Amino acid sequence: MQAHRLLVAGGLALGLCGSATGARKDAELIVRGDGIYDGRVNDAPARLRLTPWAPSAPTLNDDIVPKAGLHAGLFGFAVKVGPTKVRGNTSVARMSFGKYSYRRRVVWFDRRYDAGADGALGPGGLPAEVIRFELRPAQGGERTVALTMIENHFRPTYARVPMGKRNIIMLFDPQHETTVATAGAGAALAEVLGGQLSGAQGSAEVAFGIRRPVRTLKLERPLQIGPLSLTQVAVRIGDGGSVAGIKDADADPEEVVVSAKGGEDRRDVVIVGRDHLARCSSIVFDKKAKQIRLSCA
Repeated sequence: MQAHRLLVAGGLALGLCGSATGARKDAELIVRGDGIYDGRVNDAPARLRLTPWAPSAPTLNDDIVPKAGLHAGLFGFAVKVGPTKVRGNTSVARMSFGKYSYRRRVVWFDRRYDAGADGALGPGGLPAEVIRFELRPAQGGERTVALTMIENHFRPTYARVPMGKRNIIMLFDPQHETTVATAGAGAALAEVLGGQLSGAQGSAEVAFGIRRPVRTLKLERPLQIGPLSLTQVAVRIGDGGSVAGIKDADADPEEVVVSAKGGEDRRDVVIVGRDHLARCSSIVFDKKAKQIRLSCA
């Protein structure tokens, strides 16, 4: 969701800043496998997914909202996924799973957020100082990189990597099959590292089950994130920016490219997916140290 522009009505962002009242602050929470826990939203049974990708505000599917007795607050809002506007609401609920039970401001939308669970919780919304996502057993020769962690009460927790004159937001999500970059991030990568678009147009899921057109950007020099080396990414070509400055190995003179809109709210984002995270044994979000640590072969 971090790759979308948030349309806020009446100061929603301030309303999402509430702390997890009543939460027990454990030193470390370890999340394994698909991250799904049997829990509750208020008194309603719910399958809750703990994932690096989700915002700090627990994000629910709309069908559990009436079961949990939730009612929309005064202010509505919306996010945009490409040209599609997805409307949302917010309230406060008690989230319970495992030994944790705490009140938190939650959000839900008019589209399902997680197809395999009733809601998703990101690191910023979890009551622990350190959240360790264990992806697979550690292997010999692994290295760990520590990135500065930036928390946002609505968007997912992320790292920022300088790329030329821009800063690229780096998100990590083992639920995403493919690493995807916004058009602006793809243009920045190609400008600094060299590279060109290659192959036919495909599509990749962004969020809410919405798929957007992408093409593969093959880099001349890899994007190096500690032990991770990204040599190619899927770049969104149909919205949210311009890929006009990227060389095209299969150029079509009839192709129309959407131009980027200016302004300081620009968000150039790379979502590192399972295709690259398969080399990693863990992703650690350390709130006290303000670090995201990747351990990868």
